[in-house]
Amino acid sequence: MATTLMPLDPAVSPERVTRLLTISARLLPEEIIAARRARRTRGLVIVVVAVFAILCGMWAVYADREKQAADKDLTAATAEVAKLQEAQRKFSPVVQVRSDTTQLHKQLTTVMASDLDWAALLDTLRRTGTTSDIKIAGINGKLAALGTPTTDPTNALPSTAKTASIGSLMVTGTGPDKDAVAAYADKLAKQQTLIANPYVTSVASDPDGVTFSLTVDITQASLCGRFSTKKCPAAGGN
Repeated sequence: MATTLMPLDPAVSPERVTRLLTISARLLPEEIIAARRARRTRGLVIVVVAVFAILCGMWAVYADREKQAADKDLTAATAEVAKLQEAQRKFSPVVQVRSDTTQLHKQLTTVMASDLDWAALLDTLRRTGTTSDIKIAGINGKLAALGTPTTDPTNALPSTAKTASIGSLMVTGTGPDKDAVAAYADKLAKQQTLIANPYVTSVASDPDGVTFSLTVDITQASLCGRFSTKKCPAAGGN
């Protein structure tokens, strides 16, 4: 038991103060007070732990629901992928055809890298001789061997040409006279696009005029084709 001297009450008269002492006593033992404090502390801790446990349980329930939803989404996505793969297998022949077409196009591009616009070449040779009354009887072409450098001096055009030679043509035909053949050769020399360097190799008299043969170089500018890097003009391509 503990006793404590209480402060004086201001309302008490001095006479009464001299006769009475204000005393307050705590009759509970310290052990009981400490036990009560310990119980209150334990109760608070239990409440905190219980709240924490409830929150953890709520989080676990929420996480489990989210996991179930994610599992459902994964299952649906997996089923959709399987469905699309099954549909893709139905179109596998089409996919294979497209793959084969692409491969064939690459092979043709390699094989036909030196393709020529023959239609444009023949049209140029025939059209140029129309005004001189030149008639083409035959054309024989010869291309340079694959891998031959176009810059080789033996395969290069004169300085008047702006591109390299990749082959030659032997042209035979008939005309009214030698002057017409010479005029035809001069007109071919002015082309300098698909052909260059026309050279008359022979002219012979004929009852109807003259027969002639000439050679002309095929320029690199004539290289074009459907599967080449350079496409031929629509008017006269392969």
